[in-house]
Amino acid sequence: MLPGRKAYWGSLELHQYPDALSVVRALAPEEPVILNRPHAATRAARFFVEKFPGKSLYAVKANPSPDLLKVLWDAGVTHFDVASIAEVRLVRATLPEAVLCFMHPVKTPGAIAEAYRQHGVRVFSLDSTEELEKIVAATEGATDLSLCVRLRVSSDYSELSLASKFGVDLADAAPLLQAARQVADSLGICFHVGSQAMTPFAYVQAMERVRAAIVDASVTIDIIDVGGGFPSIYPGMEPPPLEDYFGVIHRAAESLPVSYSSELWCEPGRRCVRNTTR
Repeated sequence: MLPGRKAYWGSLELHQYPDALSVVRALAPEEPVILNRPHAATRAARFFVEKFPGKSLYAVKANPSPDLLKVLWDAGVTHFDVASIAEVRLVRATLPEAVLCFMHPVKTPGAIAEAYRQHGVRVFSLDSTEELEKIVAATEGATDLSLCVRLRVSSDYSELSLASKFGVDLADAAPLLQAARQVADSLGICFHVGSQAMTPFAYVQAMERVRAAIVDASVTIDIIDVGGGFPSIYPGMEPPPLEDYFGVIHRAAESLPVSYSSELWCEPGRRCVRNTTR
């Protein structure tokens, strides 16, 4: 039986059905219905936790259901990529001990201050000097920050490009990394190859840019965050196995000049929940 939760204008009722077709037959819904499949979500989460060669952060925007967040926590996911102050509040209320990483590179001062002071957020991403200054000011010069500079990389191998939205150009990355290093307790580089990256080579290209940024900046990097983009199976889309992506990422990370001192992160979202909801 698949636990399903139907949502009608804020009214929640818990029902169980064997499959999605049974829901349609029983309810004939005119409003959106969310079906959670906890066993499938547990399998997906454990796959990342056990097989990715580093730490997996669940990207909450893919599905912010509190029930799902609890399932992922029970499956071993302890870090969560939150993209808004609303997600920060939601995850903190649902999972008091979770590590929250505010990975949207553009945030309001109020959101940064609340996240830091009220919800214990210490990890923030940025892609500009202005955002760095904003984070420092909003946290009143905190000395326990983990700052991840988002690097712009190619989205040529993805179904949905994010290259034009966020990320500092490689030519401008060195001074930003150097400035962030001065105020960060822990410094990282992060990127996103775009949604539905249909070949592991997308990460090879991105990691080469990471290598160039590290060499240009000549700073110690503590975190390499390869972001999301891990593809799900859709009609007409049959990506390679996830193990192929993990292997490529691991080999690329091992070849970086900071491999001995840095931790590898990823941010799966859709791939953790695509086959857990229908």
